Amino acid sequence: MSLANELVAEYDSVAHEAQTLTFLARASELQRDAIEKIDQFLPRLAECKRVAVQTSDEPAANTVLWMELALTGVRAELSMWLKLKGEDPEEAWDDLIGAQSRIEGACRVRRQLGQDATRFDNLLHKLLVVERALFPPQMFNSVGGIGRRECSICGGDYSECGHIVGRAYMGEMCHTVLRNLQVHEVSIVDNPANKRCRITHFSDSGMMRNKMTWRLEERCPEPPPGTNAGATLVRMSQDLSGDGTSDPELLTSSTDLT
Repeated sequence: MSLANELVAEYDSVAHEAQTLTFLARASELQRDAIEKIDQFLPRLAECKRVAVQTSDEPAANTVLWMELALTGVRAELSMWLKLKGEDPEEAWDDLIGAQSRIEGACRVRRQLGQDATRFDNLLHKLLVVERALFPPQMFNSVGGIGRRECSICGGDYSECGHIVGRAYMGEMCHTVLRNLQVHEVSIVDNPANKRCRITHFSDSGMMRNKMTWRLEERCPEPPPGTNAGATLVRMSQDLSGDGTSDPELLTSSTDLT
Protein backbone atom coordinates (compact mmCIF):
# COMPACT_ATOMS: atom_id res chain seq x y z
CA MET A 1 0.00 0.00 0.00
CA SER A 2 1.43 3.40 -0.94
CA LEU A 3 1.73 6.24 1.55
CA ALA A 4 -1.12 8.07 -0.20
CA ASN A 5 -3.41 5.06 0.11
CA GLU A 6 -2.43 4.57 3.74
CA LEU A 7 -3.25 8.19 4.47
CA VAL A 8 -6.67 7.96 2.81
CA ALA A 9 -7.44 4.70 4.63
CA GLU A 10 -6.49 6.23 7.96
CA TYR A 11 -8.58 9.33 7.21
CA ASP A 12 -11.54 7.11 6.29
CA SER A 13 -11.28 5.26 9.60
CA VAL A 14 -10.99 8.38 11.76
CA ALA A 15 -13.75 10.23 9.88
CA HIS A 16 -16.18 7.31 9.91
CA GLU A 17 -15.73 6.62 13.63
CA ALA A 18 -16.11 10.30 14.53
CA GLN A 19 -19.17 10.85 12.39
CA THR A 20 -20.90 7.85 13.91
CA LEU A 21 -20.86 9.82 17.17
CA THR A 22 -22.29 13.14 15.88
CA PHE A 23 -25.65 12.75 17.61
CA LEU A 24 -26.93 14.14 20.90
CA ALA A 25 -27.66 10.68 22.32
CA ARG A 26 -24.13 9.35 21.84
CA ALA A 27 -22.04 8.86 24.97
CA SER A 28 -20.05 11.94 25.91
CA GLU A 29 -16.90 9.97 26.74
CA LEU A 30 -16.94 8.41 23.25
CA GLN A 31 -17.37 11.83 21.68
CA ARG A 32 -14.40 13.15 23.65
CA ASP A 33 -12.35 10.12 22.58
CA ALA A 34 -13.23 10.81 18.93
CA ILE A 35 -12.11 14.43 19.31
CA GLU A 36 -8.80 13.21 20.75
CA LYS A 37 -8.29 10.82 17.82
CA ILE A 38 -8.91 13.64 15.36
CA ASP A 39 -6.41 15.82 17.21
CA GLN A 40 -3.84 13.04 17.03
CA PHE A 41 -4.38 12.53 13.29
CA LEU A 42 -4.31 16.20 12.23
CA PRO A 43 -0.50 16.57 12.68
CA ARG A 44 -0.03 13.63 10.30
CA LEU A 45 -2.14 15.44 7.71
CA ALA A 46 -0.17 18.63 8.28
CA GLU A 47 3.12 16.80 7.67
CA CYS A 48 1.80 15.21 4.48
CA LYS A 49 0.69 18.62 3.26
CA ARG A 50 4.10 20.08 4.07
CA VAL A 51 5.77 17.42 1.92
CA ALA A 52 3.30 18.06 -0.91
CA VAL A 53 4.03 21.79 -0.78
CA GLN A 54 7.79 21.17 -0.78
CA THR A 55 7.44 19.05 -3.94
CA SER A 56 5.02 21.57 -5.53
CA ASP A 57 2.30 18.92 -5.70
CA GLU A 58 -0.72 21.21 -5.50
CA PRO A 59 -3.41 18.53 -6.09
CA ALA A 60 -2.01 16.49 -3.19
CA ALA A 61 -1.77 19.56 -0.94
CA ASN A 62 -5.36 20.51 -1.74
CA THR A 63 -6.52 16.95 -1.15
CA VAL A 64 -5.02 17.06 2.33
CA LEU A 65 -6.70 20.45 2.82
CA TRP A 66 -10.21 19.09 2.28
CA MET A 67 -9.42 16.23 4.67
CA GLU A 68 -8.33 18.77 7.30
CA LEU A 69 -11.45 20.86 6.76
CA ALA A 70 -13.72 17.82 6.93
CA LEU A 71 -12.18 16.43 10.12
CA THR A 72 -12.08 19.79 11.90
CA GLY A 73 -15.69 20.31 10.84
CA VAL A 74 -16.74 17.00 12.41
CA ARG A 75 -14.62 17.83 15.46
CA ALA A 76 -16.51 21.11 15.83
CA GLU A 77 -19.84 19.28 15.59
CA LEU A 78 -18.79 16.81 18.28
CA SER A 79 -17.74 19.73 20.47
CA MET A 80 -21.12 21.38 19.84
CA TRP A 81 -23.01 18.34 21.14
CA LEU A 82 -20.81 18.17 24.25
CA LYS A 83 -21.35 21.86 25.00
CA LEU A 84 -25.10 21.55 24.54
CA LYS A 85 -25.10 18.70 27.04
CA GLY A 86 -23.10 20.94 29.39
CA GLU A 87 -25.60 23.83 29.01
CA ASP A 88 -23.18 26.08 27.18
CA PRO A 89 -25.27 27.07 24.15
CA GLU A 90 -23.24 30.20 23.35
CA GLU A 91 -20.06 28.18 22.74
CA ALA A 92 -22.09 25.41 21.10
CA TRP A 93 -23.38 27.96 18.57
CA ASP A 94 -19.84 29.00 17.70
CA ASP A 95 -18.87 25.35 17.20
CA LEU A 96 -21.89 24.81 14.94
CA ILE A 97 -21.01 27.79 12.76
CA GLY A 98 -17.40 26.61 12.63
CA ALA A 99 -18.55 23.16 11.53
CA GLN A 100 -20.76 24.64 8.81
CA SER A 101 -18.01 26.86 7.38
CA ARG A 102 -15.38 24.09 7.39
CA ILE A 103 -17.66 21.55 5.73
CA GLU A 104 -18.59 24.19 3.15
CA GLY A 105 -14.87 24.72 2.60
CA ALA A 106 -14.34 20.99 2.08
CA CYS A 107 -17.13 21.06 -0.54
CA ARG A 108 -15.41 23.90 -2.37
CA VAL A 109 -12.03 22.19 -2.46
CA ARG A 110 -13.42 18.86 -3.65
CA ARG A 111 -15.32 20.57 -6.47
CA GLN A 112 -12.18 22.51 -7.38
CA LEU A 113 -10.38 19.17 -7.66
CA GLY A 114 -13.18 17.78 -9.83
CA GLN A 115 -14.33 15.40 -7.09
CA ASP A 116 -17.87 14.62 -6.01
CA ALA A 117 -19.03 16.65 -3.00
CA THR A 118 -22.50 15.19 -2.51
CA ARG A 119 -21.73 13.67 0.88
CA PHE A 120 -20.39 16.98 2.14
CA ASP A 121 -23.41 18.83 0.76
CA ASN A 122 -25.61 16.41 2.72
CA LEU A 123 -23.62 16.99 5.88
CA LEU A 124 -23.86 20.76 5.44
CA HIS A 125 -27.62 20.41 5.01
CA LYS A 126 -27.76 18.41 8.26
CA LEU A 127 -25.88 21.15 10.11
CA LEU A 128 -28.26 23.80 8.77
CA VAL A 129 -31.20 21.70 9.97
CA VAL A 130 -29.53 21.41 13.41
CA GLU A 131 -29.21 25.21 13.49
CA ARG A 132 -32.92 25.71 12.85
CA ALA A 133 -34.12 22.87 15.08
CA LEU A 134 -31.95 23.28 18.18
CA PHE A 135 -31.18 27.00 18.43
CA PRO A 136 -33.56 29.95 18.71
CA PRO A 137 -33.64 32.47 15.83
CA GLN A 138 -30.72 34.89 16.02
CA MET A 139 -30.30 38.54 15.05
CA PHE A 140 -27.11 38.98 13.05
CA ASN A 141 -24.80 41.93 12.45
CA SER A 142 -22.82 43.18 9.50
CA VAL A 143 -19.95 45.61 9.92
CA GLY A 144 -19.49 48.41 7.41
CA GLY A 145 -16.26 50.36 7.18
CA ILE A 146 -13.14 51.23 5.24
CA GLY A 147 -9.88 49.31 5.33
CA ARG A 148 -7.31 47.41 3.31
CA ARG A 149 -8.12 43.84 2.24
CA GLU A 150 -4.94 41.80 2.22
CA CYS A 151 -4.74 38.47 0.37
CA SER A 152 -3.89 35.58 2.68
CA ILE A 153 -2.02 33.77 -0.11
CA CYS A 154 0.37 36.43 -1.42
CA GLY A 155 0.06 39.19 1.18
CA GLY A 156 -0.75 41.75 -1.49
CA ASP A 157 -3.72 44.02 -1.93
CA TYR A 158 -6.63 41.71 -2.71
CA SER A 159 -8.09 44.14 -5.23
CA GLU A 160 -4.89 43.89 -7.27
CA CYS A 161 -3.80 40.25 -6.97
CA GLY A 162 -5.20 37.37 -8.98
CA HIS A 163 -6.21 35.09 -6.12
CA ILE A 164 -9.87 34.32 -5.44
CA VAL A 165 -11.46 34.03 -1.99
CA GLY A 166 -12.78 30.51 -1.43
CA ARG A 167 -10.29 28.79 -3.76
CA ALA A 168 -7.48 26.55 -2.56
CA TYR A 169 -3.88 27.34 -3.45
CA MET A 170 -1.20 24.80 -2.54
CA GLY A 171 -3.12 23.51 0.46
CA GLU A 172 -4.37 26.87 1.76
CA MET A 173 -7.81 28.41 1.37
CA CYS A 174 -7.71 31.97 0.14
CA HIS A 175 -9.32 34.55 2.41
CA THR A 176 -8.79 38.22 3.06
CA VAL A 177 -7.12 39.86 6.04
CA LEU A 178 -8.56 43.23 7.07
CA ARG A 179 -5.99 45.87 7.92
CA ASN A 180 -6.55 49.30 9.51
CA LEU A 181 -10.30 48.87 9.48
CA GLN A 182 -12.31 51.95 10.36
CA VAL A 183 -15.77 50.82 11.41
CA HIS A 184 -18.50 53.17 10.22
CA GLU A 185 -21.62 51.19 11.01
CA VAL A 186 -23.00 47.96 12.38
CA SER A 187 -26.20 46.84 10.67
CA ILE A 188 -28.75 44.14 11.52
CA VAL A 189 -28.99 41.66 8.64
CA ASP A 190 -30.72 38.34 7.90
CA ASN A 191 -27.87 36.71 5.99
CA PRO A 192 -24.50 37.76 7.45
CA ALA A 193 -21.08 36.78 6.16
CA ASN A 194 -20.33 35.53 9.67
CA LYS A 195 -23.10 34.06 11.81
CA ARG A 196 -20.93 34.47 14.90
CA CYS A 197 -21.58 38.22 14.64
CA ARG A 198 -24.90 38.46 16.44
CA ILE A 199 -26.85 40.31 19.10
CA THR A 200 -26.59 38.32 22.32
CA HIS A 201 -28.59 40.40 24.82
CA PHE A 202 -31.23 43.12 25.00
CA SER A 203 -32.59 45.29 27.82
CA ASP A 204 -35.52 43.84 29.76
CA SER A 205 -36.87 45.01 33.15
CA GLY A 206 -33.65 46.73 34.11
CA MET A 207 -31.56 43.68 33.30
CA MET A 208 -30.20 42.01 30.17
CA ARG A 209 -32.12 39.20 28.48
CA ASN A 210 -29.89 36.54 26.95
CA LYS A 211 -31.29 35.82 23.48
CA MET A 212 -29.88 32.32 23.49
CA THR A 213 -30.89 31.02 26.93
CA TRP A 214 -33.63 33.58 27.65
CA ARG A 215 -32.22 34.08 31.14
CA LEU A 216 -32.25 37.51 32.73
CA GLU A 217 -28.69 38.54 33.55
CA GLU A 218 -27.07 41.46 35.31
CA ARG A 219 -25.95 44.38 33.20
CA CYS A 220 -22.26 44.88 32.55
CA PRO A 221 -20.91 46.87 35.54
CA GLU A 222 -19.39 49.67 33.46
CA PRO A 223 -20.21 50.25 29.78
CA PRO A 224 -17.29 51.48 27.65
CA PRO A 225 -16.78 55.27 27.80
CA GLY A 226 -18.81 57.19 25.25
CA THR A 227 -21.24 54.32 24.57
CA ASN A 228 -24.92 54.00 25.31
CA ALA A 229 -25.52 51.86 28.38
CA GLY A 230 -28.53 50.70 26.54
CA ALA A 231 -30.30 48.22 24.54
CA THR A 232 -28.06 45.52 23.14
CA LEU A 233 -24.83 43.62 23.48
CA VAL A 234 -23.20 42.50 20.26
CA ARG A 235 -20.95 39.47 19.98
CA MET A 236 -18.27 39.50 17.29
CA SER A 237 -15.92 36.69 16.41
CA GLN A 238 -13.27 39.04 15.07
CA ASP A 239 -11.16 41.85 16.40
CA LEU A 240 -12.40 44.83 14.44
CA SER A 241 -10.26 47.38 16.21
CA GLY A 242 -8.41 48.16 12.99
CA ASP A 243 -5.07 46.55 13.67
CA GLY A 244 -5.75 43.48 11.59
CA THR A 245 -8.10 40.56 11.45
CA SER A 246 -7.99 37.20 9.79
CA ASP A 247 -10.53 34.39 9.70
CA PRO A 248 -10.29 31.73 6.98
CA GLU A 249 -13.71 30.44 7.97
CA LEU A 250 -15.36 33.60 6.66
CA LEU A 251 -15.63 32.30 3.12
CA THR A 252 -17.69 33.21 2.06
CA SER A 253 -30.12 11.66 7.23
CA SER A 254 -26.58 10.60 8.44
CA THR A 255 -23.80 11.50 6.06
CA ASP A 256 -20.58 9.58 5.50
CA LEU A 257 -17.45 11.69 5.05
CA THR A 258 -15.44 8.79 3.69
